[in-house]
Amino acid sequence: MASEVNTGVEISVVIPTHEDAQCLELTLRSLRRQSLAPERFEVIVVRDGGDGGDYTDVADAGKGLNLRLVELAERQGRAAARNAGVRHASAGLLLFLDSDSYATPELVERHLMHHLGAGRPAVLLGRRDELGLPYVNAALAGEPTIPVPRRRAAGGGDLRFPAGVAPSGEEWLQAGWMFAYTHNISVSRALFDAVGGFDERFGLRWGLEDIELFYRVHEHLGLHDRNFAFDEAAAAYHLPHHRNVDRNWQEFSTNRSLAAEKYLILEWEFFGMLDVYDSAERVVGYRAAIADCLARSACRIESAVALLTPHLPGERVLWVGTGSDRTMLPEGAVTFDFSVPASATNHHLIGMDPPIAPGSLDAVVSVDFWRYLRWEEFCQFVNVAGALAGEVHLVDTGAELANAVDPDMSTFGYLTRVLRTAFDSTVGEVEGLGTVLRLRPRVPPALPTE
Repeated sequence: MASEVNTGVEISVVIPTHEDAQCLELTLRSLRRQSLAPERFEVIVVRDGGDGGDYTDVADAGKGLNLRLVELAERQGRAAARNAGVRHASAGLLLFLDSDSYATPELVERHLMHHLGAGRPAVLLGRRDELGLPYVNAALAGEPTIPVPRRRAAGGGDLRFPAGVAPSGEEWLQAGWMFAYTHNISVSRALFDAVGGFDERFGLRWGLEDIELFYRVHEHLGLHDRNFAFDEAAAAYHLPHHRNVDRNWQEFSTNRSLAAEKYLILEWEFFGMLDVYDSAERVVGYRAAIADCLARSACRIESAVALLTPHLPGERVLWVGTGSDRTMLPEGAVTFDFSVPASATNHHLIGMDPPIAPGSLDAVVSVDFWRYLRWEEFCQFVNVAGALAGEVHLVDTGAELANAVDPDMSTFGYLTRVLRTAFDSTVGEVEGLGTVLRLRPRVPPALPTE
């Protein structure tokens, strides 16, 4: 992927395009109005196959820019097109825009200045507001900034955020890769090369090739580090263009499933299940829960294995907790244990959609960790666990946990009532362990097919 870096050009803007010349022309014109001197940046446009007859005015739209046009004879998809653009880049810093990202005048300079500063996060996310039809004339007239609504409810705003504006604080940036759309984002060439560029196996399908790349960047730098920053002033507008929304979401769903199978980790367990900000909030929250659990040496399964195993219907058990390396688990056991490295039988998951066949287990046992779950995830966990096994055991050892339920017998009584339509429930005390809520699905799990 590496190529010779030109020290004269400080930042390379990479833009893929496919049969959307009308947007690309406006985007190139917006790049001509940048506050950064034109000799300090280059623009690489990659035409990803398709009919090139509509691109006759592109060179004129980019007049005055250090512009390079790269043409792929056959359409290969956004991942391949962006990789091709990077191969032609000469700067040590990459800025990815989409062909429909109409740039405000300071966008390129804001990205460059961020990376020139010492000790700053490795990836900068810029803002992109939706530009509805009422505001297209302003873009056609070459207005450098456009007074679009900043709220989603008014048809504008940044679609990554519930209200259209970034939340206050920086906690959400702990999961910044989830917001890493390549419509306005920058990263060093060295880091891009280190993680292998975009995964071209996404092919022509829509969505996630950018998110997956920046997850690998996050993983490469350290999952617990602050690797992303956000700059409201590094802003662009999303030009309206034709989209087949149904097809896009079908392709997104396929890509999400492939990514979730590739990364058996809680970050991908939640991505795409909810609005992106809600998903990020879950990831940050459950990472904090895991850190709390490990810091307290809580959620340990050793006593549960010793005291519950004789009363379980079989040895094929999913144990959710910590300390699996300090007990002898029978063959066929699976764990969700964040205190030891992930493996073929130990997944770093919460349990929303695990890679385990329905009906393939005898029981699921969660030791204290279920107490951290939000109500929505609690319901999902017991429903999924009930589909995997004939019994679900929720163990409360009485350990002190942060931001978790501290159940008493009235709490367990309430749970038996609210779950009664789906489960037969019993509550009992196990000496040396604690209180155990046993759930048996009213509809037994389907046995796995051969």
